[in-house]
Amino acid sequence: MKDTAVIALKLALICAVAAAALSLMNMVTAPRIEAYREQRILEALQQVSGEYRIGEMQEADAQKIEFYYPLYDEEDRTAGYILRIRADGYGGPMQLIAGYLAEGSVITSRLLDNDETPGLGKEAERPSYMEKFEGKGSSDAPIPQRIHQLSSAHADAVSGSTITFVGIAEGLAAGSSFVQDLGGRDE
Repeated sequence: MKDTAVIALKLALICAVAAAALSLMNMVTAPRIEAYREQRILEALQQVSGEYRIGEMQEADAQKIEFYYPLYDEEDRTAGYILRIRADGYGGPMQLIAGYLAEGSVITSRLLDNDETPGLGKEAERPSYMEKFEGKGSSDAPIPQRIHQLSSAHADAVSGSTITFVGIAEGLAAGSSFVQDLGGRDE
């Protein structure tokens, strides 16, 4: 019995030291991880803004839209918006940053945080993957939300990652509707 108590005490001590070490490591790395995430967001904002100037962040009151930034042209008129969008993928929640013109068409978009499958859904992180959505979102050219709405080349690029594609497409379509409701140049 005495041996069991000694072993239990040693294990408790080992656990306490390991917990303290992990806590210390978290205190050191958490600010760096957060700074890295912020840097990725700033880079994505620049990538999706087109030639427009980015305004101040605004909170969004929409289901899939977390926040948005107005985009201004050279005459300080609202030309469009950048949205941070929540979407659902195969690996769980995904975060997108997308630039839109005022009528709702996608300038370009980037997939940020996600847990999609490497080699399949992770392909959506490539800028070339998002090209299939560029210029789409207006009433004349809706965002394709199903694979059969894509060209054969684009459909081949998303085969094996249908859930990721549908999640991104539905998120971008929600963003397009949100932007159309906000308006822009015609105000």
